[in-house]
Amino acid sequence: MESYKVYVKTDSAGRVTAIDSSAFLREAAGWVLIAEGSGDEFHHAQSNFLPLPLMTEEGLYRYKLAGSALVERTSEEMAADVTHPLPTPSDADRIAALEAAMLTLMEGTSNV
Repeated sequence: MESYKVYVKTDSAGRVTAIDSSAFLREAAGWVLIAEGSGDEFHHAQSNFLPLPLMTEEGLYRYKLAGSALVERTSEEMAADVTHPLPTPSDADRIAALEAAMLTLMEGTSNV
């Protein structure tokens, strides 16, 4: 039975962003070797190596690399990844900003 190597790719924070097998990777540069073995689990690592999907339903990476082991991240770690969009300014705020910008431009051209 053929042996396969399982690799993961991580981001700068150590979150696992991809997992794959030597059966499908053409180049392992930039990947970290985490396991080696035979059978479907190692051959098709993306769908069989992890007990849960790589990402949560919210699109957050579920695993991190601890040494050479994959560890599920805590809910607190994943919550820290959530970014909140900046509030959208109201129409009144946008109009006031445009009026102020126009006044500044008009003052600059009247001195020429």
